[in-house]
Amino acid sequence: MKILSIEIVGFGKWQQKTITFSDSNQLIYGRNEAGKSTVYQFIQAILFGFPTKGKKRKNYIPKGGGSYGGRLWLEHPVYGKVQVERFKELNKGQAKVYMGEQVGDEALLTKILHPLTKELFQTVFTFQQEQLTELEKLDEEELQRSLLALGISGSDQMLKVREAYSKNAQDIYKTKGIRPLLNVQLESYQELIEKIRRKEEEEKEFNGITAAVVETEQAIVEQRAGVIQTKNQLETIEKQLSNYPLFEEWRRLNDGHADIEIVVDQEEKEQLLSLYQEYKFLKEEQERLNRSIQERVVSHERSPEYLFYLNEEEYIKAFLDKRYTISKLLSEIEWKAQSVQQNQQEMLALEQKWGWSEQDPPRLFFEEGQLVELREGIVSRKVQLQMEEENLLSFKESIRAQEKNLEDFEAVHQSVFQRDRKGKRSSQSRSVPIVLLAAVAVLFLIGGVLVSSPLRWLLIGLGVLSAVAAVGLVFMPKKTTEDQVKKQWQQKLSNLDHLNEQLFQTKGKIAQLQEEDQNLQSYIVKQTKENHLGKMDRLEYWMNHKEEIKRYLLLINTNQELKRQLEEDKGTADQWLRQTERFVSWLPIVGKGLAERVSIVSDFADEMEQIRFSQGNQIDIYTKQSLKEIREKQQRVLEDAHPLLYKYQILALEDVLGKMQAYTQNESVGDRLEELQHLLKGIYTEDVSEQQLLTRKYELSAALAAAEDEVYRLQKEEQRLAYNRQRMIEDGTLDSLYQEQEKIRAEIEELAVDWSGYRLAEQLVMDLLTELSDQQLPSLLKHAVNYFRLLTDQAYTAIQLVDGKLQLEKLSGQRFAVYDLSTGTKDQLIMAIRFAFLSLQGEKSVFPIMIDDGWLHYDNERKRQLARLFQLFGETQQIICFSSDQEMVSYYQENKQLVVQLEGKKDEENS
Repeated sequence: MKILSIEIVGFGKWQQKTITFSDSNQLIYGRNEAGKSTVYQFIQAILFGFPTKGKKRKNYIPKGGGSYGGRLWLEHPVYGKVQVERFKELNKGQAKVYMGEQVGDEALLTKILHPLTKELFQTVFTFQQEQLTELEKLDEEELQRSLLALGISGSDQMLKVREAYSKNAQDIYKTKGIRPLLNVQLESYQELIEKIRRKEEEEKEFNGITAAVVETEQAIVEQRAGVIQTKNQLETIEKQLSNYPLFEEWRRLNDGHADIEIVVDQEEKEQLLSLYQEYKFLKEEQERLNRSIQERVVSHERSPEYLFYLNEEEYIKAFLDKRYTISKLLSEIEWKAQSVQQNQQEMLALEQKWGWSEQDPPRLFFEEGQLVELREGIVSRKVQLQMEEENLLSFKESIRAQEKNLEDFEAVHQSVFQRDRKGKRSSQSRSVPIVLLAAVAVLFLIGGVLVSSPLRWLLIGLGVLSAVAAVGLVFMPKKTTEDQVKKQWQQKLSNLDHLNEQLFQTKGKIAQLQEEDQNLQSYIVKQTKENHLGKMDRLEYWMNHKEEIKRYLLLINTNQELKRQLEEDKGTADQWLRQTERFVSWLPIVGKGLAERVSIVSDFADEMEQIRFSQGNQIDIYTKQSLKEIREKQQRVLEDAHPLLYKYQILALEDVLGKMQAYTQNESVGDRLEELQHLLKGIYTEDVSEQQLLTRKYELSAALAAAEDEVYRLQKEEQRLAYNRQRMIEDGTLDSLYQEQEKIRAEIEELAVDWSGYRLAEQLVMDLLTELSDQQLPSLLKHAVNYFRLLTDQAYTAIQLVDGKLQLEKLSGQRFAVYDLSTGTKDQLIMAIRFAFLSLQGEKSVFPIMIDDGWLHYDNERKRQLARLFQLFGETQQIICFSSDQEMVSYYQENKQLVVQLEGKKDEENS
């Protein structure tokens, strides 16, 4: 069967569009959004009906209105040329079929297309990228099923017979069915067996019930002990989890602290820092002199500036002698200002995190022991509240069961409670026979006195017997059955009252626990507000972030002290600055800072000294002498610093600042470690990860839940045993249950025989179908190998089924499973098998092959080989390929295959 042409009257973006197809291989080309997939959907809609509407489905109804549908012309090997017409607004969307003079309907179209269905159209004759990635279906069972579905082995009718047998069998029984007859009967039989079992147990003598009750009570005691132990362990785990951030900090600091164990003396630290500042200053002076030695004084005349220098030489030299002191002072001012800024940034981060302010800083009002006690109280109340809530549910369930039991008891013994209302009438009716017997006894005695001797003793004896019977009736006790029933009823009422009392007490405990929790929350809120803690309004925050409060308070105090020292240092610097005001008229120092002024005065002094020693090489001699003095000072500084450098393991004087900072930080780490060790004392006995603690917590929680469930189960079992001990009443229905059991069993056996027959017939047909498909499977693999060789350019030589799975062999002899292949090779394998299926049809081609861009993972060479396969297969089979791949167009043109251009007013064809 082949598609000759289509006429799209209105479908999606297309209106009044006609496309003619050749009977061989052809490519329908168009760019993205050109309407290729719309053409494919139109063909499917004409053959099998319009797509249903849905939120996630594309709507192909023409946007501008008009007719929705079109026509399609087929060439059928039996029916000849066929025209199929389908419009949504006509005939309720049903198809019209024209074969010459004959006009048919949907039924005729189904007959013409047989065995083609919409499912076969989509899964066998349609090639789309998403279908070519379903590798899990490449096994022997799926290949055989596809062979049978296509009717290649001539088994289409037998497949329908098998489905009929399967349907009949499923009407009788399904593995997970509810409605089939045998399922219903089996469920009824199981319920009846359970009912008989309960009745048999009820009719037995419960001699061991008392022992069972004692054993259950002992088990409850043991389980409760286990519950308490598990709760204690769970409490410990939760305590470890709540303190785990502190434990992680301790472990991290402990690991880093192990490398540095040097304690720095404060006086030696200050001495080292002073030597470091002096060495740094001498080094800068040495660099400055080295630069100045390269310069020469051009003019040696005594300028006004030189005369000013001579007049102020003593004052200038005295000022410059303080350069190291001034430099050290300015460095300290800069360091302290940076420290204040860094502290301010750290404080700002804490303020943003917790909502604190420097004006109202937080107060550390609580002690560690108090927090631990509050935390333990919260955990204890939480566990107790959970237990009480579970007890509340248990009591409610027991009350409902007891009320139901009481209603059933009153219903069963309704006659007893009705007779109780008629007690007075019963007493009167009971006195009537007593009076009659007494009257008879008197008559017999009187007659015995009056008659003669032989009859006298007989009448006297009867009179005595009557009198004894009357006395017996008088003193005979009433039946105790009613009294026992009422006693049991009173006991049940008492049990119900007891359960209600326990329920009331449990509700009171829950309310008390909730009130305690509410009081604690109020206390936390109050303390948070009074102590300015801001967002730190939870107990866990107090425990885990206490150090942040300490750090914030320390930063406030540190900044206050640094700011005070900065004010003093700045005052000293201002005094030095004022001393340079006398140089304003001769030096450009107006608007300059102290450091710049010192540098300008120093440069001026050097320049004047150069003028002084400008004759000959005296300037070099002066500079070299200065350099020599600086080197001697540097050597003295190094000698003074050497013992301290060796003591604190510092290689060079330049490293003093970094090493001192590291040692100072290590001292704070040591203090923090001691504090953490005190906080975590007794909590962690081993090195454990947070995940291990969580796993242990979940295990203990599960064990606790299981233990509490077991306690609850044992309590219910204890109640059940106690109830059964009081309820040993036989109702006499066991014989009728036995009869019903035999009846249902006979019906089950009859249905089972019918079901087995259908299943056997289905299996026989399936075995025959499998045999037929097995005959076709080798031929399928043979064709698949040929196509696969073509697609892979002879890289693979064989496709085999090993243990029901496909295995491929390369030209080198190496074998691969499907999942070992690359994505592109997998697509080629599936394409080869799909074409092999179609090749088995031979001249019985059911429908043309339709391909929609099925080569996503193909490279250039793979596409070329695929185009070659389409060319060869198109010699005997119609192929309609939709693509937006310009490269595939070039391969089609290279192979002189038909290309239909969708874009433009008219279709353009190139061959």
